[in-house]
Amino acid sequence: MAFSAPRTLQDKWPLFVKYGATKTCVYQSMFDTAYTPVDGNVLKPVDSSHTIEIVFDKVKAALVDGSTIKIIDRVAIFPALELPVVPKVNDLIVDPSLREWEVKDVVEDPVDAHFELRVRPITA
Repeated sequence: MAFSAPRTLQDKWPLFVKYGATKTCVYQSMFDTAYTPVDGNVLKPVDSSHTIEIVFDKVKAALVDGSTIKIIDRVAIFPALELPVVPKVNDLIVDPSLREWEVKDVVEDPVDAHFELRVRPITA
């Protein structure tokens, strides 16, 4: 039987969920922002929402390719097979405490087994 990294991660993912390493979050894939000159509002319409399990981890220096990071940034990690859309910059993740995290960077995975997204909390 051939080794499949995406399938292996998918098979082991329930252990992360079982032992509480994940958070049940809502991933919101966003359309491009729109500016309304009449009232000056910036609209960020939601394209689609998906409930998925995510592990949040601290940002490692190796993930940064010359972009600015802040101490509050985190890495959101989850299997690629869990999300039916391709993540992109400016998408949102809403965690169980209703805190919103904006996707700042999508880290490439050479075998497409999982996504690592650099996210930053949106402050009110």
